[in-house]
Amino acid sequence: MLKKTETWDYSCDGEKARAMERAEIVLRRLQVLKSKVSELRFQCEELRKQRLEEQEKTLLCSECGNPIEPGQEVIIKDPDGTVRNCYHLKCFRELLH
Repeated sequence: MLKKTETWDYSCDGEKARAMERAEIVLRRLQVLKSKVSELRFQCEELRKQRLEEQEKTLLCSECGNPIEPGQEVIIKDPDGTVRNCYHLKCFRELLH
């Protein structure tokens, strides 16, 4: 009976060791996935910033809503320099008449 107990203890220790190894493998995989998620979040944030910058560069006419080509814009600013409205030259002329 003593031998069975010892054998049982050894098999439990072996199972514990295998369970610990599996847990360590799972934790390593989790760390790799966390790292990948962090990298993807960083890339998404960078893409979002680039997209916002591109949208700011592309002026939209406040009258018709279409993009304004460079050199064809009329920009209305507040006294503090903040852009209030942007118009096509043609749309702005129509507003004045």
